[in-house]
Amino acid sequence: MENEFWHVCTKGLTSGLIFRSREDYVYGMNGVAVYSLKYQVVVLAFCLMDNHVHFILRGEEQVCREFIKQYKARLATLTDVSKADVCVKCIEGGDYLMRAIGYVLRNPMAAGLGVLPTTYRWSSAGVYFNPERVTPGSALSRGMQTVGDVGVRKLRSVLRSRYRLPDDYVLTSDGMVCPECYVDWQAVEELFVYPARLLYMMSKNDDMEMELTGDILRKTKYTDAELHGSVSELCREMFRCESADGLSVENRCRLAKELRKRYGLGAKQLARLSGASYEVLKILL
Repeated sequence: MENEFWHVCTKGLTSGLIFRSREDYVYGMNGVAVYSLKYQVVVLAFCLMDNHVHFILRGEEQVCREFIKQYKARLATLTDVSKADVCVKCIEGGDYLMRAIGYVLRNPMAAGLGVLPTTYRWSSAGVYFNPERVTPGSALSRGMQTVGDVGVRKLRSVLRSRYRLPDDYVLTSDGMVCPECYVDWQAVEELFVYPARLLYMMSKNDDMEMELTGDILRKTKYTDAELHGSVSELCREMFRCESADGLSVENRCRLAKELRKRYGLGAKQLARLSGASYEVLKILL
């Protein structure tokens, strides 16, 4: 049905990154613009993280699956994403939809990146309830261009796609299509009504990962060796260190919770990987 909402995501890579540079992220962002238009899916919210991606979409299930299939193929030009399994889960009810949008947009904060969701450039969080949203009329004064002002050859080079975007879509100075051009921010604002409600959902520590990506996590079992690289990456992201060896008890538990959220691990394996107490983790998780 056309009005169904979907949480579409990829499982986080256990080793390696999808996006390693600003150019990679711009390439990923422009892929959202191209494929959402090409496959006529409505993007309500999205977030690109270094090793996985999240979307809240409206449309038919088959079309949403084709969108993420083609988007994942685009990511494959950056790195090996063959193990980044895809989850497409139907979202029922307005309350659940608000929770899902909040969960997706708060990913950078949950990952310990030290930024507010609204200031994280590689998501749609900054376009809602924003009186300074970019418009075609304000593009020139902001040092930007519209697609209509860019030649076809240059546009193809910038987008790395032959697909033609609408002339009123706005490009930043580094060649990124502004999310407000293709995100249905009006629908999200109507859903939340007040900015404070959206901010609350983005700040709420509402761990939906096991609900939203449970189908992926149940299918996959990881060895400690396979997760070693992921543990090191998380330690660098969250604590600016290379391993869990020197972490405090509190931070070991934080690491364990993040590993569980991403990979659905059991308490015993989490205790081995994080160094946290098994007995404590049984209570926390």
